[in-house]
Amino acid sequence: MKQGQPAPVSTLDRPPDGIWRGLEDWRAGAVGAGANRAWVWGKRDAVPADADPKHLGPENEGNVPPGAWASPASTEAIPLPDTLAACADLILRTPDPAMKAALSHRAYAKFERETRRADPLAVGIASPPASPARPAKPELVHPKDVPSPKTCALGFSAAMMHNIAHIELNAIDLAWDTVARFAPMHASRFPRNAGGGEGSLKKKGARAFAGLPDAFFLDFAKVADDESRHLGWCLQRLQEMGVAYGDIPAHNVLWEGAQSTADSLPARLAVVPCMQEARGLDAGPRLVSKLRGRGDNRSADIIARISAEELAHVAVGVAWFRHVCGVLSVDPRAAFSAEIETHAPESLRGPFNHAHRVDAGLEPDWYATRGDDGAFRMGREFPEDEGVAGDEGLSGELVRRLRDVLAMEGVSDLDD
Repeated sequence: MKQGQPAPVSTLDRPPDGIWRGLEDWRAGAVGAGANRAWVWGKRDAVPADADPKHLGPENEGNVPPGAWASPASTEAIPLPDTLAACADLILRTPDPAMKAALSHRAYAKFERETRRADPLAVGIASPPASPARPAKPELVHPKDVPSPKTCALGFSAAMMHNIAHIELNAIDLAWDTVARFAPMHASRFPRNAGGGEGSLKKKGARAFAGLPDAFFLDFAKVADDESRHLGWCLQRLQEMGVAYGDIPAHNVLWEGAQSTADSLPARLAVVPCMQEARGLDAGPRLVSKLRGRGDNRSADIIARISAEELAHVAVGVAWFRHVCGVLSVDPRAAFSAEIETHAPESLRGPFNHAHRVDAGLEPDWYATRGDDGAFRMGREFPEDEGVAGDEGLSGELVRRLRDVLAMEGVSDLDD
């Protein structure tokens, strides 16, 4: 194997039972930025707002905490509801990104404390909005109308950090929407001897569905807490560059994945954590390299940390997808492929970071194709003729939109 060439997929070490080895440590808070309280990007890494000043660096001098996300207590005038689903609904209806992140930190801490006391998790139910509240800016436009980082008037680094901030904001809402949207499936709403399924889980031949355990909802609340920390770092870095979130137009394609999977738990798990989050594993290292090549090591360090932590979020999705498939008595590979082909065919286009995906429990034959030699290819390319529907029945317009989004998120836009 040539130096710098990735290891063959067949040689990658698979985690036992397809579950990431670090999952339990992540749940316990041992993985990630200091048990989720490192809300400020310091001199070289993430640090708590009350860290020794020597760790904060000159960028933070006189500006700690840099925003509400790093001081959740500043939002205590807003009372948190008594159930996790109601908190999710509150956060989804909060338009300000910094406040959304701060409330997410408070909500996760509140319910995580309760579970540590061995109290039952109060999941409750809610009626989440079809779309989350958003600030007046950025303007949401067609993906092709979002400025390319290479030509953006605010500069490459600012444009990329703005794109990542927008992705992280959507990721917060996607995690909370998963909590609220599927709260009616909590185990407390199912009798112990329940037979059959509920909603999208009801399938002929499936074993009894006893509802989703507390761990499912706490996992996605923790994902939202992580994404809020990531958003905070991005907002802080934009502030250091003299840019605010909203200064550059953005798109709404990520939320479309939530809308198309609102009525199906298997589809939501396959599309959002398993594939949308996995794009961060694919594009992150190349984006880090491009930022370092432009001399912006501080932004590169932030993106590197975010990309590394996204592995846990992919792993959470894979673990619960496998759990659901076990309930349904279906093959996870076939079920995954079916959901992705229906709801997110664009995510089947490489390049893929197979090593990190496999570490998270995603098997390459779930999302990639093999050549005649048995080796996995980079993905299923879109048809060259954009005016004609592709093999999967995609319209030319959708193909163009998906190409635009992939380019913005690093699949082809960072190559030169």
